[in-house]
Amino acid sequence: MLISKFKIYSTSFFTAIFFSFSGYYVLLMLCSNLLGLSYSQYFTIPVRILIVLLFFICFILIGRQEQSKKPVFLAFIAFSIAYIVRITTETLGGVHNHMNNGAFLLYYLSFCFLPFLFLLLKKELPTDLKLYKWAILSSGFILALLSFVFYKDIIGTVGRISLAVSKDENYISPLALSYSGSLTMGVALLLLLTEKNSKFTKLTLWLIAGVSCIPFFLGASRGSVLSLAVPFILFILNHRSKLTSIYLMLAFVLFSFGVVALSEQFGSSVISRFMGIEEDISSGSSSASRIGIWEYALNHFYDSPLFGSSLEVPETGHYPHNIYIEVLMTTGIVGFIPFMFIIVKTMLQSLYIFKHKPELSWIAAIFLQNIIQNSFSGAIYGASWLFVSMAMVLCVDFRSEVATTQRVQVFGRKRVGAGA
Repeated sequence: MLISKFKIYSTSFFTAIFFSFSGYYVLLMLCSNLLGLSYSQYFTIPVRILIVLLFFICFILIGRQEQSKKPVFLAFIAFSIAYIVRITTETLGGVHNHMNNGAFLLYYLSFCFLPFLFLLLKKELPTDLKLYKWAILSSGFILALLSFVFYKDIIGTVGRISLAVSKDENYISPLALSYSGSLTMGVALLLLLTEKNSKFTKLTLWLIAGVSCIPFFLGASRGSVLSLAVPFILFILNHRSKLTSIYLMLAFVLFSFGVVALSEQFGSSVISRFMGIEEDISSGSSSASRIGIWEYALNHFYDSPLFGSSLEVPETGHYPHNIYIEVLMTTGIVGFIPFMFIIVKTMLQSLYIFKHKPELSWIAAIFLQNIIQNSFSGAIYGASWLFVSMAMVLCVDFRSEVATTQRVQVFGRKRVGAGA
């Protein structure tokens, strides 16, 4: 019975993380290419409900730790109340947005609130990090393989997938592809740098990192370049050995040249788009239109700085493509302060990991990648990657040696130790 409970927990936790990240887009890619876009709507909500149920099962199986009185938990509740009040206010005021106001609440609860809550409150097990790691890697790897299977004919022929595949065809978001590739590559490479792996594991990690180049270059997102580079730079700068930092910086420079060379081979425009940011801004290019959207959103915040003014930017009928500006616009200072408290708390924890727990740097890197991603795309209600990655950094007591090695063994000491 003890073993059965552990298997249920492990399967539930792995599956929930798998679909919270790239696995969600694996399903969408399969659906759009095999069944057609019209069927994708039948998968979106059920998958989100499944994720919440799986996290809830994990929570029920092992119980909760005492987090409910900690500042980060209270800050999360305060921000969530501010956001839900904004949704309620617009609903009662008859404000029409690009989707039904009830959908904002449903998406926020299923994408962000409940997953974060269950992860933060449940007791952590040593096996959690192993499951988390391989769920991220396997979901990204499968998405990369499917990207090759379905889009191999356009690889090397266009700078970005959206130039060859329209939204009416077997479409997948370029941002989803690029950020998934970036995330999977980053985790695999950090594991190669920080863990003592068997030859088979090393080969597997190199394979995963290599194949992940496919969605990274197909999506050609400028933000994904930053999200890949910044965690490595912080990891190098915070390394305890200065000599090792120098070697790692040289390796990073060589790796950067390799990425540029691969970009040319793939025919991807990711590097040229990244290098052309300043020119796009000065010329008013449509690819730099986010800056104008940010200005609109900030102006609406200035109109109502305390509580915010709207769920979306009225001039565009959409979110601002920057979660921090969106929090200001939507919840005002009342919601921004607790939200930033959570971000800063998680950032400090991440820097601690880089410096004192380098073998776990990949956990911090997942969070940092999502900080950057949500600075250029995405909305509060769909920021699943950000909230799950924050919870995974915050729920483990990395500062305690006992916490990471001798955590309460819920299913029996031997079995969980074997799983870890």
